[in-house]
Amino acid sequence: MAIFTQQGDHEDLFFKKKDEEFIKTLREKASKDANQKYRNEHKGHCFRCGSQSLAEIRHGNITVDVCINEGCGAVHLDPGELEAIQQAFTKNQNPISKVTNAVFSVFKS
Repeated sequence: MAIFTQQGDHEDLFFKKKDEEFIKTLREKASKDANQKYRNEHKGHCFRCGSQSLAEIRHGNITVDVCINEGCGAVHLDPGELEAIQQAFTKNQNPISKVTNAVFSVFKS
């Protein structure tokens, strides 16, 4: 048994698919723009207390952001900074390195 469709059905499906793809692209762009706008507006803001009080602290080749707001002191780590800190402690081979390895192992997935 054959099913016959009209030519218009294929056109409607084609344009419906194109519209869905276009809407998906617009939504992704809007989401990306909103995320970037949020990041720009909150750059340097502490996630804990909300104030714009982050300072970069460098030790060797490691840089972390620390909130200098009195009573806060939150430490902000960018991607890869936790691993860099762990490697720095492991290289030193001091007695504390076993403890820090145990602590850092909690954060590994």
